[in-house]
Order: sequence, then C-alpha cells, then structure tokens
Amino acid sequence: MTMTIAGIAVIVLGLICWLGQTLMVLAPRVAVKLGVGEPEEDLDRSMYLFERFSQGIMDVLLTWMLPASALMMLLGNEHWPVLALVGAGVYLYFPGVFSITRIVLKRDGRSIGSPASVLTAYVFGALWTLSAVCMIALAVVELAVAG
Repeated sequence: MTMTIAGIAVIVLGLICWLGQTLMVLAPRVAVKLGVGEPEEDLDRSMYLFERFSQGIMDVLLTWMLPASALMMLLGNEHWPVLALVGAGVYLYFPGVFSITRIVLKRDGRSIGSPASVLTAYVFGALWTLSAVCMIALAVVELAVAG
C-alpha cells in the first residue's frame, strides 16, 4: 500500500515537473498561461536565460527518471531501484540549485519572480525533495531485501 501511494504521488509530482519544464523550454508562453512558468519580464534576464535554456534543458533531459522509476515500481519491474536512486539524485539537486540561485540573486537585488510564484516554486521544490527521499528509502529497502 505504501509503495502504491508513494508511486502515484511521485508520478504525479514528477510529471508536473517534467511537463512544466518541457513547456517552459519549448513553449514558454503556454507554460506561463498554465502557471508553470513565469513571464520573462518578471525575472532578471540572466536568470530567465539560465532557467529556460541551461537548467531548463537539463531538467527536461533528466527529470523523467524519478517518475519513470515510480511507474516501474508499480509495474513490478525489478530494475526500478537503480533508476530511482539516479532520478532521486536529480530531484535532490535541482530544487537546491533553484533555491540557492533565488536567494543569491534576491540578495543582489535581482528580480526573481513574483512572491506568489516563488512561494509556489519553493513548495513544489520541497515536495520534489520529499519525493526523492521517499524513493531513495524505498529503493534501499528493496535492494536490501533483494540482496
């Protein structure tokens, strides 16, 4: 039961992340209309370029792994723990980079987005971090039992 609930939650949260980043990279106006991205004018230009192209592209390439591992777990694929550990590392890294970047830029007087969108991003960052920790714990238990 725990694995089912965790798996579904990780898939939903992971798809919000991956689809949101994909839209922000490929169709930023659509992302803004759906509320998963911020208008360019609300952000410091350097931050916008970094988040949309540099970090954004890498997020699109990497953030599929954790929800895919959760799906594999629900389907009973024996290799899910390996993908979960790699994907969880990604989901621990990117919210940290997101948060630290905003703290540093805000202290420097840069525009980091509207307060509501920054709060929403911090909440999702915390949820993604929790997803990563949960999948790490489940993967370690699974590997210990299998080994």
